[in-house]
Amino acid sequence: MQNGDSAMPGADVRKLLVENRVRDIGHLTGKECVVLLDSATVEGALKVLSDYRILSAPVVAPGEGDGGGRSPAQHAAYWPAQLPGSDIMGFMCVNDVLMSFLDAYASEFGDAAFLEPVAGPEGGLVRRVSTAGGGGSMLGRMRRLEALGARFAQTALRDLTCKGCDGDFLHSRHAGEATLLELIMYGFLDPKRRGMHEGENQSRVVHRVALFDSSGTITSVISQSDLCRFLSQHVAELGPLALRTMSDLGWDCKPVVSCTPETPALDAMRAMVAAGVSSLAVVTPHAHHGDGHPAAGQPGQAAAGQAAGQAAPGGKGGRLLGNFSASEMRTMTAEHFGALSLPVGEFLALEHDTEWVAANRERMEEEGVLGSAAHAFIQDRLRRGRPHAPGEELGQRLIVATPGTSLAEVIHLLVRHRIHRVYVVDEHEIPRGIVTCTDILRAVVEAATQAAPPSPPNSATAVAAEAAAAGKNGSV
Repeated sequence: MQNGDSAMPGADVRKLLVENRVRDIGHLTGKECVVLLDSATVEGALKVLSDYRILSAPVVAPGEGDGGGRSPAQHAAYWPAQLPGSDIMGFMCVNDVLMSFLDAYASEFGDAAFLEPVAGPEGGLVRRVSTAGGGGSMLGRMRRLEALGARFAQTALRDLTCKGCDGDFLHSRHAGEATLLELIMYGFLDPKRRGMHEGENQSRVVHRVALFDSSGTITSVISQSDLCRFLSQHVAELGPLALRTMSDLGWDCKPVVSCTPETPALDAMRAMVAAGVSSLAVVTPHAHHGDGHPAAGQPGQAAAGQAAGQAAPGGKGGRLLGNFSASEMRTMTAEHFGALSLPVGEFLALEHDTEWVAANRERMEEEGVLGSAAHAFIQDRLRRGRPHAPGEELGQRLIVATPGTSLAEVIHLLVRHRIHRVYVVDEHEIPRGIVTCTDILRAVVEAATQAAPPSPPNSATAVAAEAAAAGKNGSV
């Protein structure tokens, strides 16, 4: 690149993404490729995802004679990527399990309208929030969830009502020659085809891309996290973009979809689906400084998410207490579905082996203790006695950024802690925005394409997508 070109905005980013190809990041994607059989049960598949600490995996249908002498119970949940004679069926992720379970719950209780997709953010399709089975006591709902969960856990992956909406497939021969810029643009942010059923529950963005060879064998899976890991290793080559702060990028004033700790976990998951997001910020019911008093200029204001799933501009919600995401489904077994009737605070506290003191808080509110000068004094004294970390009330340790945190620092946080999102909080720990791996990839693509127009649709990755559409044995 000539010296004159290097001064162009985004030239450093473009150089990094164009001069490196997909084959150059193979060492970042891991050596073992986990593949699920379409005959796997939901419970078995979730256990595999949990054991490998992943959120999704490709699904294949084995050819005849591939039983290997094992019973279905022995091999249904997992098989190596070298499974011969198999048809690639798509991806299964925890979001698919969540949406399918909500479909089953709505259908069970006669709320058929929930099954109808509606337009969501960025042109994707989401489901509306269902009120099915919402009446009655917590114990009654728990029993309904336990009974339904026991049956749903034994559902085969091929029978899920939602499947394959968050993954794409590319032929490794073409994709390997593609530049990283092409992979991000055409593989992740604007894929031509994705998942098991084209047009079903589709989003504009996918979070993982599987590469397969001419025999139909899946050779590797590249995720958005893998690309963030690459950027973390080359952050010095991002140029001025790496130094831009959350405030510079406008990421400290993004709407944050949230709920309160008292929101039933099932309702919180419904809210995620309805909003087209994969997580909710768990916030206090009122915007507090953390000293027991409402934030200045917001006396007694209800937090975003007082009704589950409500989104509010950054800085107008309550203090960040935790994060509730679709990945909570990953550790669930048949007997655990009843726990979705619990409030989010208790659900997360139990999962992280701690205690949520909501009952004590309610008692203090009733007795007029909460917010009093005496209560503020005790809280302040406790705070001085030990460091406070966001999320500790729910047994989590949240990794957060501030408006002054740089892009490079956020990339390092995502990679170092193996997380998919970072909340941007103000000095009162009120979430003002959220940054995901998708946001990172969009930022680098925007910078790179400012330096030069995007590559034409006949690029290597676009060709690979065409090959995926025409050359796979299964339906994608």
